[in-house]
Amino acid sequence: MDLVGRSLVLVSKRRSIGGVKTCRVHDMLHDLCLSRSKEEMFLQPITKRDEPFASFDGLDDDVDFDHYYPSKPLIYERHRLCICLERRHFIKSKPSGPRTRSLLFSAIADRYPRCPYDITFIFQNFKLLRVLDLESINMGMFFPIGFDLLVQLRYLAVSGDLDSIPPSIASLWKLETFVVKGLKGMVVLPVIIWSMRMLRHVRVNSCAMFDLQEDQLEGSLVLDNLVTLSTPALSGGKETLKILRRFPNLHRLRCIIFESPSSPMGCNQFPQFDILNQLESLNISGRALNQGELSFPLNLKKLTLSRLRLPWKHMSAIGRLQNLEVLKLLSNAFEGRIWDMREGEFLKLKFLKLDSLNVVEWNATCDHLPNLQQLVLRHCKELEAVPFSFGEIPTLLMIQVQRCGLSTEESVRDIEEQGIEGLKIFISH
Repeated sequence: MDLVGRSLVLVSKRRSIGGVKTCRVHDMLHDLCLSRSKEEMFLQPITKRDEPFASFDGLDDDVDFDHYYPSKPLIYERHRLCICLERRHFIKSKPSGPRTRSLLFSAIADRYPRCPYDITFIFQNFKLLRVLDLESINMGMFFPIGFDLLVQLRYLAVSGDLDSIPPSIASLWKLETFVVKGLKGMVVLPVIIWSMRMLRHVRVNSCAMFDLQEDQLEGSLVLDNLVTLSTPALSGGKETLKILRRFPNLHRLRCIIFESPSSPMGCNQFPQFDILNQLESLNISGRALNQGELSFPLNLKKLTLSRLRLPWKHMSAIGRLQNLEVLKLLSNAFEGRIWDMREGEFLKLKFLKLDSLNVVEWNATCDHLPNLQQLVLRHCKELEAVPFSFGEIPTLLMIQVQRCGLSTEESVRDIEEQGIEGLKIFISH
């Protein structure tokens, strides 16, 4: 924060209730970091300005690059390499780093990586890697042969037209962070993943399915160290509870829920998330399930719901969460014309976002959200008004309205006319 105050670090995105989520560095600080990294031999950045890549500027895609590459292989001695090139240049150069521990690659003009590349040379040329980030390269439909040789890996980020992860991933027994960017949709995680006890963070950008049979669901293997999981598909059947029991220390979960085709008609129940006692952040999307009450962990601080089409009567299950500070209801998360809030709920809620809901009448007073700091309304075009007494919430700092109806805007302007000190109003069309 001291660096932010001196404009050396620039905030790109803030969290819902304060704090910095993402940031950038000033050009001057960036240059200083690069020069110091070279002096201390900490990191070697490789860009198109470096030889032999400088001669590629202006060349067409159909040029034969063999003529431009040196006969000797590119060998780097630094423990950490950060390569920023066009994908074809990086693949064609086939660099090597016998001492390299970290290899980070980012593509120039990062367009959608449609064309798959052969990256098998990496596993032969960088055998001591602990960190490998190839998220901006499409490695095709299958994991390349030889990736399981990198047994020292702690961090692995890959991308490709993948539909499954091979069981040989378990050879990376030290792996702590596993990031998969599936370019075609659903990615199936193998059964053997339950034996990877060092895993702390697993993120599949699209949708992850667990490859489990009924007898395997009864197994005792658990991922004790896993704290972040995104984005598994969880059914409304009984097998979901057995899966959730395997994550006793999960802190953050982003998931998709769906009806289980194997369950009898009408027996799909909302997953029992309250079994995750350590969970603090939960993001759920999918379709509403037929039976059962909503159940959430008592420690939950942040909840995001979307596309569930739940009736407003289930809102009390959320309002009773005594530690909830952030609530985001997006894309028809709840459905219904009237939302009647109840007293004694949402006692610690600081941030509330309503986006693309069909609610018309919002019956609430300042007593229903006693600690609210920020209210964000987007695409709620049928909402008649924001409760006028919200202006009396002593902690309220901001109301933001985007693309809502005229009556909603007028009600917010009525609150603004009260001249409440410290309250900022933003209205955007």
